Amino acid sequence: MVLQMIQDDVLLTFKEAMSYLRVSRSTLYRLMWSGQLTGHKVGSTWRFYREDLRSCVGREIPMTNMQNNVAVS
Repeated sequence: MVLQMIQDDVLLTFKEAMSYLRVSRSTLYRLMWSGQLTGHKVGSTWRFYREDLRSCVGREIPMTNMQNNVAVS
């Protein structure tokens, strides 16, 4: 339980947040400026709590009906 809390408090860099969310730099900035994602300025760099990124994913990518998402080959 304590280990989980410590892991959730980890601050990720801008590049790590882009990778975690699988979004471009401009999309990450747009999420920040629109208020959908909270960034924290540390010196001259932006950092993000992993839990904030998880919450953002939950809002940005709603569950869809998988039957409609069939790949055509």
